[in-house]
Parts: sequence; structure tokens; C-alpha cells
Amino acid sequence: MKKLIFCLTLAFLALPTLAQNPDIKYPDDPQLAEEAKRKFAMSLDDMAFERYREAANSLAWLLKNAPDLYEGLYINSYKAYEAIAEKETDQTKKRVYLDSMFTVYKLKDDRFPLSDTEINNVAYRYYKYHKDDADKYDEALKAFARAFEKPDEVINNNLVAYMDILKRSFIKNKNVSENEALDIHAKITEVIEDRIAKGKDVPKFEQYKTIIDQALTTIIDVNCDFIEQKLYPQLKENPTNIKLAKRIFQLSLTAKCSDSDFFMEAVEVVHKAEPTSGLAGIIGRRKLSSKEYPEAIKYFQEAISLEQDKAKKAETTLSLAKAYALSGEKVKARNEAIKAGELDQSVVEEAYNLIASMYMNSFEECKQNVSQVADRAIFFAAYDAYKKAGNTKGMESARAQFPTKTEIFELNLEEGASIKVGCWINVTSTIRTRPIE
Repeated sequence: MKKLIFCLTLAFLALPTLAQNPDIKYPDDPQLAEEAKRKFAMSLDDMAFERYREAANSLAWLLKNAPDLYEGLYINSYKAYEAIAEKETDQTKKRVYLDSMFTVYKLKDDRFPLSDTEINNVAYRYYKYHKDDADKYDEALKAFARAFEKPDEVINNNLVAYMDILKRSFIKNKNVSENEALDIHAKITEVIEDRIAKGKDVPKFEQYKTIIDQALTTIIDVNCDFIEQKLYPQLKENPTNIKLAKRIFQLSLTAKCSDSDFFMEAVEVVHKAEPTSGLAGIIGRRKLSSKEYPEAIKYFQEAISLEQDKAKKAETTLSLAKAYALSGEKVKARNEAIKAGELDQSVVEEAYNLIASMYMNSFEECKQNVSQVADRAIFFAAYDAYKKAGNTKGMESARAQFPTKTEIFELNLEEGASIKVGCWINVTSTIRTRPIE
């Protein structure tokens, strides 16, 4: 009862204000103007009380006889027709009401251009109400194409919906070409990746990405041969085509072609135009696997400089440490490994295992053949590093290389005393002896 009284009061107070609003344009004919005012008042009253069938009668008259009345006439009209359609159980009648709703959207667009939200709503309503109606797919695809003219304004509901209606159109009407499918997939992917980059609802958008990739494979047999034979030649002809490079990059991930040359070429093209930490890291890892260590180091350094996330920066810093280690720059490798561990505890184990491994493998390089204790002190340092890594097997391996008690005694040294480890290692450790067998 309170709601009823409130709505009646609101409608009563609103009528004089709306009637005197200079933006409301009644017909020039006095009789039509009076009738328009009456129908206008009735429509507002019926809309306020959700009497959509009655409201639609008044609104239809106004659309025909007072089409320039005001923008809200069209908004109320498409809302009323949709509400009636939602409640209608007869499918033939329901379709008529939905057709009226879409017609009103078009009429509004002629006199009061649709807002970005309305453009998106039209597209989504084609999907919501007509996704099983093959006769409506062409109209739906045009509506989605318009919505995607402004990628930043696309509503989340339309990301998967656009790809799904495309898939349905292909299955039922066979009217979608490979290029059309690829273009639309690329547009949707670009919007999704932009939203992932902003860091909000990442798992949801990652799921969207998986869904649209799967939908594409329904239309096109996306495999490595397809990419190499159909798309890669286009990139070779136009190596500055960023959109094509992005498409090859994305499809290569879907088709599991990331070890291919065309994938790497696409990554490099995109990275050159739009450098990111992720792309620099991909290039760095490829260079590392092909033993191009200076190039790997360069790209890992770039990736680190571009990365904001500490965990990801730690992973890339550890990759840089490995690149330095493989190139023989052990001091730099150790420094980067330590940095990685400081950035994120989750990489500490791998970082110190790398350091310990470098120590263990440096015995031949560092031994002076003067003192067994001095030479084998390198294994003390390795033991310390393995301990930080929590690697008990590594600790045992290093311990097996410790000097004997006799060797310690002969040099008048004491177990547990500090000792400086020389060579490039240059750390202080503790004198220990190997286990007695």
C-alpha cells in the first residue's frame, strides 16, 4: 500500500513538470496536442505501475502522432515492449513484441541517436532473444559489429555473446568466411586482453578468452599448418601489420604452436610496437633455449624493467640469473638469483639451488692444488646455499666433498671455525668435515 501511495504521489508531482518542460514537443495541431498530453500522462502513469500493456497502447499512439515528443518516449516504449515480451508465453506473440522493441530502438536512433549503452543493449538483446533464430543472425551480427566500433564501451555480456552468435550463424547459415571469423575473434580478444591488463576480474576474462578461442575452432580448423600457410605469409609481406601479428600470436597459443618460428616473429613484431614485460619475457626465454645468451639477457632485463608485479618480476629475474649462469657470468648470476629470492619467497628454493649448483660445478675452475681444505671450501659454500634452498639431498652431496678430519687436523684448523672461500665465490663459510664412512 505504501508503495502504491508513493508511486501515485510521484506520478502526480511529475506530470505538471513534464508537461511544462520546454524539451517536450507536442504536435502543432491543437487537438492532437491535447490528446498527446492525455496519452503522455496515461503512459507515465501506466509505466510507473508496471502496466506495460496499457502503457504500450498510449506509447504506440504517441510514436505515430507525436514522434518528436521527447527522448523518453522511445526509452519507455522499448522498455514496455520488452517487459510484455518477457511475460508472454505464446512464442508468435512474443516475437511480435520483440520485433516492436527492436523497431523502437531504430526509430529512436533516427531522432535521438542511441547511446553507447543502448547500442550494446540492442546487440545483447539479439543474442538473448534470438540466439536460436537463424533468420535473425544477420541483424544480430550487424548490431554486434556496431557495438564493437567502440571497444572501450563494449559491455562484458557482449564479449562471449558476439563470438557465440557468430558460431551459430556459421553452423546454421554457413555464411561466415574464415577472414570474417578471424577479424571478429581478433576484435573480441583485443577487448578481453585490454581488460585483463587492467587487472580486474582476471580469472573471468581468462575464461572468456578460452570460450571464444574454442568457438573459433568450431568455425575454422585452427592448427599450426593453417597459421603458417594462411596467415604467416601475410605477415612476411607486411611485417608492420600489428593486428595480424597479434592474431598469429593468439592463435598460435590456442593451437599450441608457441615453439614455431612464425610465433616468435609475431611476438617480436608486436613487442616492437607495443613493448610489454610478458612479450619481452617470451622472447628472452626463446633466446635462452637457442643459446643466444646476450640476447636473452637483454630481453630479460627489459622485461624486468617493464614489470610491476613482484612475483612475476621475481620469476623473470631468476630467468636472467640462469642466462648469466649459462653465459659464464657467475657473479652476476648469483646476484640476480639473490634478488629474485628477495622479491618473492616462492622462488627462493630454485634461486639458491642455482647458486649451489654453480658453486659445486666450480671446483675444477677454482682449485689451487695447495690445500685440500682451501680447495674444498667451495663445497662449504655450496652446502650453505643448498641449506637455504631446503635441499637436503643437495646438502648431502656437498657434504660428501668436504675435507676429512685428518686434513683439517694437519693444517691446524678447527671444525666450526670461519673460512674465506676464494675464487669468484668470495664468501665466508664454516669449516666442516665429511661423514666417516
